[in-house]
Amino acid sequence: MNMMTQNKFSCIVIGAESLLIHCSEMILSQGHSIAAVVSDRADIIAWAQRKNLQVIAPKKGLAQRLAGIKFDWLFSLANLDIIPSAVLDMPTKGAINFHDGLLPDYAGLNTPAWALINQEIQHGISWHMIEGGVDEGDILAQSSFDITPHDTSLTLNTKCFEAALDSFPNLLEQIATNGLQRQTQSLPHRHYCALADRPASFGLIDFSKSATEISALMRGLNFGGYWNPLCVAKFAIKGQFFAVSDVTVETETTEKMASGIVVAVSETSLRVTTGSYDITLSGFADLDGKTALVHPIAAVGDSFDAPNLDDLKTLAALSAQDSEMRKRLADFTPLELPFVNASQALTDYQEKPFNVPKDVDAATVIALWASRLSGTTCFDIKLSSTPQSPLSSGWVPVRFDANTGENLGQTQADFTVNLQTASQQKSFMRDLTMRDNTLNLDKNTDLEITLHKALSGSAPLIFNLANKTLSWDKNAVDEAGLNIALTQLSALATSLQSASPDSDITQLSMLSDEDRHALLHADNQTQTNVDLSQSMHCAFEQQVKQTPDATAVVFEDKSLTYAQLNTRANQVAHVLCDLGVKAETLVGLHTARSLDLVIGAIAIHKAGGAYVPMDPTYPADRIAHFINDSQAAVIISQSDLAQDLPAHNAKLLVIDSDDRIAHAPRKNLEVQSTPDALAYLIYTSGSTGLPKGVMVQHNNVANFFAGMDARIIRTGGQDTWLAVTSLSFDISVLELFYTLARGFKVVISSDESRVMTSGSAQMQTNGGIDFSLFNWGNDDQVGDHKYQLMLDSAKFADANGFCAVWTPERHFHAFGGSFPNPAVTGAAIAAVTKNLAVRAGSIVAPLHHPARIAEEWAVVDNLTQGRTGLAIASGWQPDDFVLRPENTPPNNKPATLETITTLRKLWAGEAVAFPKKNGDMFDVITQPRPISKTLPLWVTSAGNPETWKEAGRLGANVLTHLLGQSLDEVAGKIKIYHAELRDAGYDPDDFTVTLMLHTLVGDDREVVRDMAREPMKDYLRAAAGLIKQYAWAFPAFKRPKGTKSAFDLSLDGVSDEDLEAILDFAFERYFEDAGLFGTIEDCLEKVQAIKAIGVGEIACLIDYGLSVPDVLAGLKPLAEVLRIANPDTDQNDQDYSLAALIKRHNVTHFQATPSMARMLLADDTATASLAGLKQILVGGEALPGAMVEAFNAHTNAPIENMYGPTETTIWSSTETAAPVQGLVNIGKAIANTQLYVLDAQNQPCPIGVAGELYIGGLGVT
Repeated sequence: MNMMTQNKFSCIVIGAESLLIHCSEMILSQGHSIAAVVSDRADIIAWAQRKNLQVIAPKKGLAQRLAGIKFDWLFSLANLDIIPSAVLDMPTKGAINFHDGLLPDYAGLNTPAWALINQEIQHGISWHMIEGGVDEGDILAQSSFDITPHDTSLTLNTKCFEAALDSFPNLLEQIATNGLQRQTQSLPHRHYCALADRPASFGLIDFSKSATEISALMRGLNFGGYWNPLCVAKFAIKGQFFAVSDVTVETETTEKMASGIVVAVSETSLRVTTGSYDITLSGFADLDGKTALVHPIAAVGDSFDAPNLDDLKTLAALSAQDSEMRKRLADFTPLELPFVNASQALTDYQEKPFNVPKDVDAATVIALWASRLSGTTCFDIKLSSTPQSPLSSGWVPVRFDANTGENLGQTQADFTVNLQTASQQKSFMRDLTMRDNTLNLDKNTDLEITLHKALSGSAPLIFNLANKTLSWDKNAVDEAGLNIALTQLSALATSLQSASPDSDITQLSMLSDEDRHALLHADNQTQTNVDLSQSMHCAFEQQVKQTPDATAVVFEDKSLTYAQLNTRANQVAHVLCDLGVKAETLVGLHTARSLDLVIGAIAIHKAGGAYVPMDPTYPADRIAHFINDSQAAVIISQSDLAQDLPAHNAKLLVIDSDDRIAHAPRKNLEVQSTPDALAYLIYTSGSTGLPKGVMVQHNNVANFFAGMDARIIRTGGQDTWLAVTSLSFDISVLELFYTLARGFKVVISSDESRVMTSGSAQMQTNGGIDFSLFNWGNDDQVGDHKYQLMLDSAKFADANGFCAVWTPERHFHAFGGSFPNPAVTGAAIAAVTKNLAVRAGSIVAPLHHPARIAEEWAVVDNLTQGRTGLAIASGWQPDDFVLRPENTPPNNKPATLETITTLRKLWAGEAVAFPKKNGDMFDVITQPRPISKTLPLWVTSAGNPETWKEAGRLGANVLTHLLGQSLDEVAGKIKIYHAELRDAGYDPDDFTVTLMLHTLVGDDREVVRDMAREPMKDYLRAAAGLIKQYAWAFPAFKRPKGTKSAFDLSLDGVSDEDLEAILDFAFERYFEDAGLFGTIEDCLEKVQAIKAIGVGEIACLIDYGLSVPDVLAGLKPLAEVLRIANPDTDQNDQDYSLAALIKRHNVTHFQATPSMARMLLADDTATASLAGLKQILVGGEALPGAMVEAFNAHTNAPIENMYGPTETTIWSSTETAAPVQGLVNIGKAIANTQLYVLDAQNQPCPIGVAGELYIGGLGVT
């Protein structure tokens, strides 16, 4: 034991990588103190805050921020910033730096990459004093390690990290014992790797070099997805350049063949001759980072281009701009123009001249025009020049920022400077975005300005300042919108001619006189002759005369004809008059959704009053506010609700029990109100404070009725309207009172049925969750009944409300080995079930041709009548890839994504071209054709957040588990997944997260634990990789030095006692945290937690070694968990769900918010009821075009998008909706209504420019 005195010291730590955290933990664990943490990296800051350590921002001004802090040592830990001398002077004892190279041989930057490229056989790290020049101080400690033939810059950096952690305790001991072991560097032998240094070929592969040299270069340039500060490996063939990521040196060479010749081609690789042995290349992409297929690149016999001097000069010049261009691209802000939708490749350009006055700067007017159209003041435009070579981008970003200048002159001057700077830079290295995967240029900017006559085709809209032409891609640009915008450009240029430098750029007009007149007047010609003298109840009474015996209103099993409804309303109205109701008396209407609601509202109007909705489902304090604020003189309620009313001074009429009503006169009253009298007082939601009352007059409503007459489709007979909206929302006026004034039959949904889309027992409400069964198994024995459990459990699940059965794909191992082909096992399940979905969990896509997957699962889809689904995985066991070696990791990931895209096309019936042996392409349409129109897809994720993001971008469900991740971690990943879905234009409600859990349910938790323990341990023992993973988590088991992957870990040396302890540890983790184990009550508690994070389905893994009788016995209580977790949606003898009401009453018209519509579309039973509808009206929220498309799949009914703010009478504008991308337009103004979009100066906005909507006319309250 070292008995030397340990002195405690204080320090500050500076850095931007996780090494800082690990080293700091060692410092603190030995009792030393950290005076400050200098970093701007979020995870380091969060760690420091948890440790209650002071955090100080790095870079400029650091010395001032550290002033007053006393400390002994400064540690620079993975810090790339030059530390100012003023800071280095602060520690009382010295400053120490971690360097990822062996000094003095490898000083400077990127030394692991250079060691590989230079074919070193060893590398290492150094701890040294910060003295003299960069990396010149005395060495305190070093650690070296061998470089293997498979090392890359990524793995070598990882080795440096581990070496740093292994050697840091020795450094701490030197410091604590005042025994620094200084070793002066031999500076004459020093080699310094500068920031600007690049490989001599700049990554261009010279195939005349040896295979070893080429491999060294490529491995040195492989940073594994992290920032690559050098360049990417690439080659030229037939004048085109491609990046390549992976290389294998073969053990033989092709005889009598020159170097640089393609000698073999597979689906994913090329074998090429070199100056020595052959090499196999794979992982191809173009220099923009898009995956490139092998066959278009090269064929057998093709030769690669040798690097030429011009290319090397180009790369040398461009590399000098790396740092600046990386910053600019990191801040790249795309411009989005309203008439552009560049979702496809830009291939079909049109051209026309454009003109601006000679005394107007064309670039400035284009930028101002784009700013106004997009509604953004800061964005980037592409500036293109003649590309220097295919290795360069051919463009640079130019920033336009209207916020930097106070006026036109300053804004123009700033933009001109930016334009000049960009024109000097001209270009950047095309591979820059590949080297930094945080530079996401997938979202192209919509506008390019070019200074040369050649068309680059890198933006959908290109202004050519050299020949004054405008080019646009007709697939991406709406030409009608473009023509309107060009008229606005011309008007803006004219405005600029007369503008002074002091002009406010927001005041520059983009409207010609003709356009201004059209916006203000021509587009608002909505004058319609309307009889405004007719009150709402008079319109109803007129309809009563026309159709007295027609059914007017239905509620559940009760109905009234027009004559009966009129009579009932008359009787209540007479009583109201006796209670003092007269013109504009406010009467509260506090009834449940029922016939009484309609009778009461009409009666209030007949008595001359105005109704105030007081929905009894609202909180009591809100009802109290309505009563007090409105000062309602009378309240109508019902016998079972009246006692719930808050204290009030109003007169009360209990509409369903007051004897006066039955004895009141039955005839119409004399008209008690005038057309300009108040019809109703409705309260806002109160989102900006207390709810405010909005008053609407009868003539407002009369005009609204006239507007709806022009928009509502009639069938010629009596139409039927399903009314679902609370009276507290004014859209109920359309549902209840327009309809009764126009002869509809009105079907009223109850408060309960408004949120029950269908009465099917399969329908989930109250936060329900699906349950499915998952098979896996561990069996390498021959047996007569190997699949009996799978079939018997499927039959049970089919009869007990489970939604699906999953079977996996595994190969060459007992662990899961009973399931090499889930399509085969799925077909067997299909033969014994009628209701279940049959799913693959999962298909390892890179192991199969996509056409084969499509064909096999189309068979299953037909066998199940469209009840199938596929989870897609990229593979986790390297040995499986003997089935398709070309997709061996890392090629499995891109192969998976490509398979998903191809599989969807094949399923949809599209022809997909595949190569034959001779290289010719063959168009494939798979057979049989599936029944399902779209293939339900899951992406299988073991926990990597990037996989969850990819699933969101793909629009796929997710299949995951709790092996190696907690429920809280899954919750965070679900949020990431939902965010990606939304960003990709999908609705997260349309997708499912399925969580696989090992499952056993019984009467006693401890009995279940004992039953599961040994089978689970045997199961885990077979799952070697999983066991190895848990070994690391077990406190008594230390991870072997240098071991990084669970599959690299050998358990050969682990004693039987230690292995049993590891297995027990793993089992308890499963049982307590990662499974569905215990009693029904235990499982329901777990299910509730799982539902709360957004999981929609639990896949219960049941076959992990238990006996078949035990598994089947456990299914019965599991079915009870399913039943309790999913309350039955149809508790009544009669079904009054929305779907049932639509079918029973042959509903023709239905109005809903998009939120309610989404519920309907998510329920298969409900969507089946939509076919008979004649018109769907949607409003109250923005309507996505995707929802219109979803409706179109179930009904031919036109969909009318309705818009109107609270301050107007119900709807102000409508538009017949089409399945557009994005949101449906709000449409044209209804009768006697005007719409204006105005800017901040109350001037009309040009078409396509965002502004505030102003509404005028008879509909404004």
